[in-house]
Amino acid sequence: MSGQFPEAATPRGLVIVVAATAHEPAGWEASVIRRLRASGTSRIIVRAPDAMRLPGKSGGTPDGAHAQQVSGQLTATVGTEAIMAIVDLTGELDTAWRGHAVEGMWRLCDGRGLAPGDPHHGLETHASGAGIVLELVAWKDAGVFLVDTARGYAEPCETISRERLAVMGASLLDGALREIRALGGLAARALWPGERRARPRPAAWQRLLWRARALAAHAAIQVKGFLLVEHWMIGLVDMTFAEAVRAQRLPVRWLGTRASSHCWADPFGVPGRPDEIYCEEVDLRQGLGRIVRLKLGAHDVPSAAGPVELGLPGHLSFPYLFRHDGALYCVAESSQSRRCVLNRQDESGAWQQVAVLLEDIAAVDPTIFEHDGRFWLLYTDVAMGQFDNVCLCHADNLLGPWQPHAQNPVRFDNGSARAAGSVVRAGGQLLRVAQVCKSGYGQAIAVNRIVHCTPEFYREETVGRVSPEGDRLNPDGLHTMSDWGDRVVVDGKRHLFHAGLLWHRIVARASRALRLPGPTRNPSREASRR
Repeated sequence: MSGQFPEAATPRGLVIVVAATAHEPAGWEASVIRRLRASGTSRIIVRAPDAMRLPGKSGGTPDGAHAQQVSGQLTATVGTEAIMAIVDLTGELDTAWRGHAVEGMWRLCDGRGLAPGDPHHGLETHASGAGIVLELVAWKDAGVFLVDTARGYAEPCETISRERLAVMGASLLDGALREIRALGGLAARALWPGERRARPRPAAWQRLLWRARALAAHAAIQVKGFLLVEHWMIGLVDMTFAEAVRAQRLPVRWLGTRASSHCWADPFGVPGRPDEIYCEEVDLRQGLGRIVRLKLGAHDVPSAAGPVELGLPGHLSFPYLFRHDGALYCVAESSQSRRCVLNRQDESGAWQQVAVLLEDIAAVDPTIFEHDGRFWLLYTDVAMGQFDNVCLCHADNLLGPWQPHAQNPVRFDNGSARAAGSVVRAGGQLLRVAQVCKSGYGQAIAVNRIVHCTPEFYREETVGRVSPEGDRLNPDGLHTMSDWGDRVVVDGKRHLFHAGLLWHRIVARASRALRLPGPTRNPSREASRR
């Protein structure tokens, strides 16, 4: 095989064999292998597909005897260690290899079983608006099982880079290997429904239909985004957080009235102060967000008490508040500055920067919580996707030093990744809320249960969903839900026609087309949310 995949001196004890081509257009395979080796979870032996076939038999795939012959050669290479899995990145290996590894033969594919190198990979889900769906499937003697799924946000007609697929694929493989290392093996998995598909490759008429649907959906998104504006409101729910996450819909009392110039979003109640809320105020014309403090008066009527100065430039949002050792802290989204800063409120009520948590990372919706004697920082890295990934850092001390999690990104899912508010322990379970962004931003809220959270291995599962459907004022989205004592504070959105903003957009586009000076537009909410 080409020297592109040399066998590295990685930690022994967990061995996988990866079948991969060493030539384009399958360059994504090299990226997957490189990322796996960098993770250090296993010893990796790479073989070309031809090396897994009987020599002299062109195009043949191994029957049982041939597999035993090649498996013996691999066993000699491995020594006394057992092969944990045979990972097929090509989609070409015969499934007879399932009996020659402890956890069977693994393959990264779409729901039809097509590998990312296939020209028809993922057409169905991408065209439908569900984004990128990549599945890790295991062929074992007992059946074909779905090990894990990664879902990436992508609009119809958006070009998906192979590098992004490689990041998602490596994340799935690394997570499965870490689970084996932490728990001694893979937990019980459901059977893979893709095995029941009669035709793995779509017919020409299906591909044509999907492309037509993708074009129509893309056009609808563009027209809707130009004509309508997302207008957010904040509200209160008279429930505890534990009660709210079990509800499918929330009885929200929306605060205030809609303004034509701005809206409020990302609300967080100040712990211990039942009449004070921090939130993002968005200038609808400029799209620029800033942090403001609201005071609730009689009947919870809100009034702006002025901006909150955190000493950070550019667009600000998501002012996550928490108390530690009696002090009030805030970590806000400041992804445009590529810095994540921890602020502490002093006795005068002013905010002081006390630590830089992340440097040179565009981190959105940072969230801090405590678990098992450590502090954890959860965020989404815009470089890997704006709505669909979760990364972690951990520290023994709140002020640091903070270390990146060995598994980063710990999850890819456009339906339950990006943070949406509090992380709370309820009924013996550690729960966190996340945004549902399958076909758009801030559609609903997913409730995730954190199953494992150590510096080496993280796993969570979605156990519920809170929907805005049926709400009279804001039926189009539910974006944050944060704990505030015996209440919960939320925000919701409605798509509205805004004549003034539409005219502003028309003038701006006409100015760009004619290369004339037009209305200025500052770095906006779109930088981190669109």
